[in-house]
Amino acid sequence: MIHTWRTDETDPAARGEELGTRWRDEVRATLAEYEALFAGRGVTPAVVQDLSKDSREVVAEHAPEILAEIDGVATGAGIEPWQAMALNARTEILARASVITEECSTSVFLPADGGAPRTVQTWDWYSQMAHETLVRSQPAPGDARVVMFGEFGQVAKIGVSSRGLGVHFNILQHSSDGSRTGVPVHVLTRMILDRAGTLQEALEIVDGVPLGASTVLTVMTAEPAAACVELSPAGWAAIRATPGEPLLHTNHFLDPALAAGETPATAFSTTRERLDFLQGRAAAVEIREPLARVTALASEQPGSICVDPDPRRALGDRPQTKATFTIDVGRAELGFHPGHPRQVEAATWTVLGAAVTP
Repeated sequence: MIHTWRTDETDPAARGEELGTRWRDEVRATLAEYEALFAGRGVTPAVVQDLSKDSREVVAEHAPEILAEIDGVATGAGIEPWQAMALNARTEILARASVITEECSTSVFLPADGGAPRTVQTWDWYSQMAHETLVRSQPAPGDARVVMFGEFGQVAKIGVSSRGLGVHFNILQHSSDGSRTGVPVHVLTRMILDRAGTLQEALEIVDGVPLGASTVLTVMTAEPAAACVELSPAGWAAIRATPGEPLLHTNHFLDPALAAGETPATAFSTTRERLDFLQGRAAAVEIREPLARVTALASEQPGSICVDPDPRRALGDRPQTKATFTIDVGRAELGFHPGHPRQVEAATWTVLGAAVTP
């Protein structure tokens, strides 16, 4: 289930406390899920606490207002500030433990006529986790507004702003992961949504922060422009969209230099099969209307955009597609469905806008 929540609170600490109080049970349940996941991957509570405290220091330097919101969530939910940070630094904690995961498929089409980018993303995560998630609408600096999806307690994962910028989010793996403490990628996503209005502004934010784990953020703007921004502690690269052609990404690096340091995928990985599937469905990615675009990508065939629980894998290591999203930066709207594209119907499709007024 994907819950929705709107707040007009502009003070970050007060807004975080409001969220933590309203969604106290859900935040604490998400924390318990991650504590179990970390323990199951051999990450001790002491290591989680140390890495989370280190992450707090980096976030305090680069995004103190976001740290204030995270601390507010902790206050409202009745958990420790480092525990709230652990929810946002989960990618970095898993990277430090050399845990290989796969998550998400993203497609963007930049029309040749200068129209707004058209996007679809599936969000994949472990079957035992994230049964309840949140899309929230809230103020951003400079009289803007953002609509963002994430697990409870996370500051952002996928979202769109009233400035005409959106971000999709896929995980990557690199040999440099865990080599240093950096700004958590979930926090970086929120920094871009809060502060950027153009692709160049987003890239400048990326270039100004250290990273501790790999991810690709696909940024699209109403300029129009779009790029898959591949991130790692060793460096980053932007793969820019070509008008009239699809821009596609799953869970392996496309930049040759970064790909040379990529951590090999597991035998169960479907990242290349999903990319091949998207390449074969380019016409679906081009469809203007978001719901029709999603349903055109729906498929029951093996190797489709969807990830289904693999019975060959251990029970605690079975990713699956948990949600489907589209971003319309022209209208500043996030469309979403709690499940596979093949399950989407008009009745299950929700659109939430980032308009400054409701």
